[in-house]
Amino acid sequence: MSVPSSSSPGERGPFKKLSQVVGTIASAAVVIMVTMVVLEVFLRSTIGFSFGFVDELVAYLVIFTTFFGVCITFRNQALFKVELFYGKLPRKVQVIFDLIHSVLSLILCGVLVYYAFFLISSSYSRGTVSPTKLETPLYIPQMIIPAGLIILAVFIVEFACSRLFAKNNSVTKAVEK
Repeated sequence: MSVPSSSSPGERGPFKKLSQVVGTIASAAVVIMVTMVVLEVFLRSTIGFSFGFVDELVAYLVIFTTFFGVCITFRNQALFKVELFYGKLPRKVQVIFDLIHSVLSLILCGVLVYYAFFLISSSYSRGTVSPTKLETPLYIPQMIIPAGLIILAVFIVEFACSRLFAKNNSVTKAVEK
């Protein structure tokens, strides 16, 4: 999914702002997670004190970082892909593959969001809480899943639009004729 290096509207508009916010939040989550773990390890090894809830919060932050981090990774086109074949394809075929990939990814995001809301609804209606000291209502950390997927879907749409409407795009030129 290589994107032409030309500046797209997303580089200066709401997509850039959303990307910055998501990146800042994900980065803050990593910093908080590392700080909590270091503090917990330090206190356990020096004075034998443990908060007893750090592992639960760190687990939630890992989920948070995963779902929000994949959004930034996708937007920066840093996900793994098979360049061996993709790079040898004509630009028109690359764009078509990118668009097919985007549509399939959006469908998958939609299905996952749909079922995540069932999970959240079930946890909320049953009053399910974590079996830890904090007794966190599970629907709260579960909301991270659809939030991350919805943001990912926004970035997928941005990517698809940038590929479809790129100035040097042979597919766009063929459609215009």
